[in-house]
Amino acid sequence: MIIDGRTIENGSKLGCDVCIVGAGPAGLATASELMDRGLRIVVVESGGFAQDATTEALSACTVEDNDDLYPDPRHARTRRVGGTSAQWDVDVAGKMHIHVMPLDASDFRRRSWLAHSGWPIDMEALEPYYIRAHALCGAGPFDNLPQSWAEDAFQPFAFPGERLGTRMLALSPQSLFQRALPRRLKASDHVKLLTWSNVVELETDRDASRVTGVRVACLDGRGFRIAARMVVLAQGGFEVPRLLLASRRFAPDGLGNRHDLVGRFLMDRQIMKAGVLVPADGRLGRFGFYDLRQVRGQHRLGKLTLSARLLESEQLLSSLVSFSPRERSPRRKLVVQPFGRATTSRSPAYRAARAFRDAIRERRLPADPGAQLGRLLRGLDDLFYIRVHRRSRFQTQYNLDNGGWAALPDLDARFDGLDVHQTCEQSPDYDNRVTLGADRDGVGMPAAHVNFRWNVLDIQSILRTQEILKAAFEEAGLGTLRLSRRGELPVVARMSAHHPSGTTRMSSDPRRGVVDAECRVHGIANLFIASSAVFPTSGSAPPTLTVLALAIRVADTIKSRFGAAQPSQRSSARQSPVS
Repeated sequence: MIIDGRTIENGSKLGCDVCIVGAGPAGLATASELMDRGLRIVVVESGGFAQDATTEALSACTVEDNDDLYPDPRHARTRRVGGTSAQWDVDVAGKMHIHVMPLDASDFRRRSWLAHSGWPIDMEALEPYYIRAHALCGAGPFDNLPQSWAEDAFQPFAFPGERLGTRMLALSPQSLFQRALPRRLKASDHVKLLTWSNVVELETDRDASRVTGVRVACLDGRGFRIAARMVVLAQGGFEVPRLLLASRRFAPDGLGNRHDLVGRFLMDRQIMKAGVLVPADGRLGRFGFYDLRQVRGQHRLGKLTLSARLLESEQLLSSLVSFSPRERSPRRKLVVQPFGRATTSRSPAYRAARAFRDAIRERRLPADPGAQLGRLLRGLDDLFYIRVHRRSRFQTQYNLDNGGWAALPDLDARFDGLDVHQTCEQSPDYDNRVTLGADRDGVGMPAAHVNFRWNVLDIQSILRTQEILKAAFEEAGLGTLRLSRRGELPVVARMSAHHPSGTTRMSSDPRRGVVDAECRVHGIANLFIASSAVFPTSGSAPPTLTVLALAIRVADTIKSRFGAAQPSQRSSARQSPVS
C-alpha cells in the first residue's frame, strides 16, 4: 500500500515490526526481502514518484571552501521513490541503467600501508548476498570471469606478468527501482510505503540503547511518529550521519557517536582523465572488449585494473580504467583540446561565476566579492572550455555512460584515438566528514556541512597508476598513452562520482566504527544501517551492488531476530490509520 504521509492525522502514532527510512535501492531491496515473512513494514520516503523542488531543497547543505572544491552534495541525493536510481544515466536503447560490480576480494582486506583499512567481513561472507543482489538487479548471471564474456572479435588483454587484469561490469535497469519494486510493495498487505514524509529524529530510551520511535515531519506542518521493533536506515552517505547527529535527545553528540566517528571518513570515487591512447597499429577494434556489448542477451563491459599483487607491492589505491573513442574533429582539436586542462569540478572560476550568477538573480553581492572576482578573472580559460565543451557539436556520442562504438564500421576512419579515464578509490580520511551546520531545512532539521579534501596519498596513487598504465600499454604493444596533467596534478574529470560512503563505517570494535559486522549500530539493539555509509573502504567499483548485498544481509539478520518471536499483531485502527 502507498500512502501520502500528508494524509495521516497530525500527532498520530503508527506501529510496525520494521521501519525502513528511505525508498531508494537499499530501502526497496530490504523491504522486498522482508515482505513475504508476515512482518508489518513501514517504508518512509521524503518525496513521491517525481522530483519536487521544495522537497529537494531539504538536501541543501554547505561545503567547506578549499582548493579541492567538492561538488554540491545536493547533486548526489534525490528525494523520491527509487532514490538516486533516478540519476542513473547509462543509456541503452533509450532506457537508463547503472553499472553494477562487486568489490574485489582485496578490497575487504586490511592493507598495512593504508590507515583505517579492512572490513570485519570478507568476500566469502558477502558473496552469497552478491549473488542474490545480482539477481534482484536483473543483471543476469553472477559470472565475473572475463573469458566468460569473450567473443571471437572481442578478447580481454593479457599483460606480461599479469600486472594488469580485467574486471567485468554488468547493467541493472533503472525501471526496476523506479517502477517494478515499488509496485510490488504497493500490492502487499504487509507493507506501507509513506511518501512525502521526512524522518527528522530517531527517539530512544534514556540510555540511548534502543530506538523507541521514528519522528516524521511533512512540509505542510503535519507530523507523526512510528513505533517499530526494528529500524533500518537505508539513506545515503550524507543523510545517514545527518539523521544520527540530529537525534540528540538522550545522546548529546548524536546516536552511535560515542567515539566521535559518525560522519567521519567521507569517501567518494574520483574520475580522472588519464590521457589519450594512440593505438600502436591504429586498430581501435582490438579494444572492443572494453566497450559495452551484448553477449548472450546480457550487457557486459570490461574494465582494466591493476592486479591486487601490484597494488600491494606499490602501495596503491585501486582504479578502474575505461576507454572512450575520440572522434576525428578538426573543430574539437582547435577549440577544445588546447583547454583540456580545465575541469568543472576543480575550477575556482566556475564556482565564482556561479556565485555571481546567483547573487545577480537575488539582487545582492556575493560573499567576498573581491576574492570571487579574482578567481573568475584568473580562470577565464576554464570558463571558455566549460562553455564550449557543453555545446552538443563538441560532444562525442560515446563516453563513460554510452557505449556501442566497437561494433561500428570504419572505426579507424571515424576515430583517432581513445580517451582513457580512471575511476579511483579514495583513502579513508578521518578529517573528511559530514557534520551539522547552523542552518535548518524546511522541516526544522539541521542542514549538513561537508568538509572534504583530496589528500597526498590519493594524488600520488593516481599519478603512479597512470605511469604504470603508460608503461604497460607500451610493453604490451597496445600503443602510447599521452598522460594528461594539470601542473603536477592529475586532470580531474569529476571530483565526485556521486557515491558518498564511509560516514558510519563498519568495524567489530566500537572505537573504530559506528556499526558492527551485521550493520547494527554499536550500542543500539534495534538500529541497522543498509547504506554505502558503512563501507570502511570504498574500492573503485560502483557501490550499488555492494549496498544491495548488504541490504539483503541486513534483511536476513532481521528475519533471524524475528525467528523466535512472532511478528506483532495488527494494531487497531484507533492506534494507526495505516497499520
